[in-house]
Amino acid sequence: MSIVINALLMLAGLIIFSMSVSNIILILFFAIPFTKKLEKVSLLKHNNIINSYKVAIVMQLLILLIPTTVFFIIFSRGHFAYLLIGYMFSIFGIIAKLKDFKLNMDNFSDYFAKNKKYFWEELVEKFKNNDEELLKYITALIDYKRNLSE
Repeated sequence: MSIVINALLMLAGLIIFSMSVSNIILILFFAIPFTKKLEKVSLLKHNNIINSYKVAIVMQLLILLIPTTVFFIIFSRGHFAYLLIGYMFSIFGIIAKLKDFKLNMDNFSDYFAKNKKYFWEELVEKFKNNDEELLKYITALIDYKRNLSE
C-alpha cells in the first residue's frame, strides 16, 4: 500500500508543480512583458490585464502552497518526500520547455482569447477569426515603434 501512496504522491507533485509553476513562468516571462509592449503601441483601450495577471500569480501560488501544506500535515515525512520528488521531476520538464514560454502563436492565441475585451474593438473586428494576421500586425507595429525610438 505504501508504494501506491508514494506513486500517487509523486504524480500529484508532478501535476501540481508543473501546472502552477509553468503558469507563473508564462505570466512573468510572456504575458506581462507582452502586455507592456502592447501598452507602448497603444493597442489596448484600458489595461487591467497586468492586475489580472497579478491575481493569477497569487492564485497559482496558492494552488502550489495549499496542497503542499496539506500533504505535509497529513503524510509522514517519508511519504511527503515523494511529493517533493514529483516536484523535482516537474522542474526538469519545465526546464526542457523554457523555449515555449515566449511569444508564439499558441501563447498569443490564448492571451488574445483571454484579453480580447481590453483591445480596441476596431482591431478585434478587423482581425476577427485570424489570430495569425493579428499577431503579424502587432509584431510589425512593435518593431516599427521600436525602430522609431532608436
